[in-house]
Amino acid sequence: MKRGVLASCLLCAAAFMVPSNILAQDAPAGAIFNLDTVQTTVLSSYQPFSTSFVADNSTEFVSFAFRETPAFFAFDDASVIVQGGSTNLLADPGFESGTFGQNCNHNNSLGCPPGWNAWIQAVDTDAIGQVATAADHYGCGANGPNSGTGYWCDGSVQGYDAVYQQLTGLTVGATYNINFELGDNSGTAPNQNSEGSQIDMLVYAGDSIPVGTISIGTPEPGTMGLIGAGILALGAALRRRLAA
Repeated sequence: MKRGVLASCLLCAAAFMVPSNILAQDAPAGAIFNLDTVQTTVLSSYQPFSTSFVADNSTEFVSFAFRETPAFFAFDDASVIVQGGSTNLLADPGFESGTFGQNCNHNNSLGCPPGWNAWIQAVDTDAIGQVATAADHYGCGANGPNSGTGYWCDGSVQGYDAVYQQLTGLTVGATYNINFELGDNSGTAPNQNSEGSQIDMLVYAGDSIPVGTISIGTPEPGTMGLIGAGILALGAALRRRLAA
C-alpha cells in the first residue's frame, strides 16, 4: 500500500474512533509561541510577531499552526534566521511560488505549496488553510498579502492545522529567530475560550511535527510512526471517556 493511501486510511480510522469534541478545542502540546498570550486586542491588519528556539538537533521541524472558527488568518513573510546571521532558512517564505488553493491535497489535488508541507489534527475534515493570492483571497478579504502576491490564508474550524518545513544543517546550541506577519479578519481578539469560538495561532519547533498530528504532504522520516502513536493515544482517550 502506498504511504499516502495508508496515511489517508489512518486519518479516517482516527476520525471514526474519536468524537470530534474530544480534541477539537485542544492545540497540540509543545508550542513555543501562542498568539492569545501576546495579543490581547483585536488583530486586524498585519502585525509582526517573533519567537525563537535553541536547536538541540541538526534537523528541526518548524510549524505555524492556526485555528480560526469564525473567520480567517492571513500569514505571510515568515523567516527563520540564526541569531547574528542574515540568511532565511525557509523556502518560499511568502508563498510567492504557490498556486491559489494549494493545501497539500486536502480536499483537492493541487499538492503542497513549494517548499512547504502541512499537518492537521484528526478532527480536520473540512476547511483548512490554503495558498491565497492578491487576486484570489479565499476568505482573507482585505488583509491580502503583506508583500508580493502570495500568502497563506487559514480558517481551520475543527482542529488546528499548520504549514511546516523541515530545516536541516542547523548548529546544535545556536539560537534561531522566527519572524512572521499575521493578520485576522474576525474582529475578535485571539482566544482559546471554547470549542466554538477559538481564534489562535501557534508556532512549534522540534525534532518532529507535534505528537498527535498527521502530515498531509509528503510524509517526513518518522511521521508514520507518529501517526500510529497518535491513533493509539486517541483510542486511549476514547476508552477513558467511555469509562467515565
